[in-house]
Amino acid sequence: MRKVVKDLDNIPTSLISQEAIDSLRNVIDTKDNNLIKADIYRGKYLKTDGSKGDEVVEELAKIYHEKCAYCEERTLIYIEHYRPKGRVQTTKHGGYYWLCYEWSNLLPSCHECNKIGGGKADQFPVSNKHLTYADCLTDQQIDSLKVKATYLNSIEAPFLLHPEIDEPKDFLAFEIDANKNGVSMIGIDETGRGDKTISICNLNRQPLLLNRLDYINDYVNTEIKKLFAKLSKGIISKETFSEEMKELFQELDNQKMDEKRPFTLLRWFVMESADNFHKLAISNLSRNEQEVALAFFKAYKNGTL
Repeated sequence: MRKVVKDLDNIPTSLISQEAIDSLRNVIDTKDNNLIKADIYRGKYLKTDGSKGDEVVEELAKIYHEKCAYCEERTLIYIEHYRPKGRVQTTKHGGYYWLCYEWSNLLPSCHECNKIGGGKADQFPVSNKHLTYADCLTDQQIDSLKVKATYLNSIEAPFLLHPEIDEPKDFLAFEIDANKNGVSMIGIDETGRGDKTISICNLNRQPLLLNRLDYINDYVNTEIKKLFAKLSKGIISKETFSEEMKELFQELDNQKMDEKRPFTLLRWFVMESADNFHKLAISNLSRNEQEVALAFFKAYKNGTL
């Protein structure tokens, strides 16, 4: 998960169309979730060539670079309602039906992060209480039909992180899985929101553990091993080794800023400190290679490499 900036005032037309307004009124008046129209929150429209498109899906895919809002893997985009539109698991809450077309409540998700049984689905635990439509009606300072997620978060204090509101760096970190089967995500905040988010979206499922480790092994670790091999075989000099190590670190820094890549939070975390770099990127090198690589990393970070 990474922090995402989405213009909440630049709303896809389908979400504010007359059809959306009429549909929303009908859903609210009847409290019937079955009347919520997927074509509206997906933004169905007819393209000039006669084919069909999904305006909201396309806009979210662009903003999130075709990645899941939760796991950060590139995916076929599914519309996810951050606050469940139907019901809230383990409660008597009837769901946030009045937010079914609310732009700040719509996120892109992969199937695995949002599926029933093993994903978020209709989970939405909060620290305080789940607000209802009636609760929103009592507050004259807001438009009860279009309640921004930022307002609701301040009242409900949800455990699930919202990538457009929260800064994931403050809640999440990474470590090599205890069984060395991959790279695990861990919560680091005292409120428990990091751990809860990981649990809700199942962000330590086996494929994710392995895919994160593949990034570490296939690029970071492998490239460093190649440099040591070339040095030991005399293919490059110590001076060239130093230059190429610096170039590698620069490339890793560039990658962590590239929002189009998967796992940008992991990429940032690896390069954030010498301790992170040591534990995640070079822990399976020989002891001597670890010491050398770590010394070069520290020199790079303090600007002396």
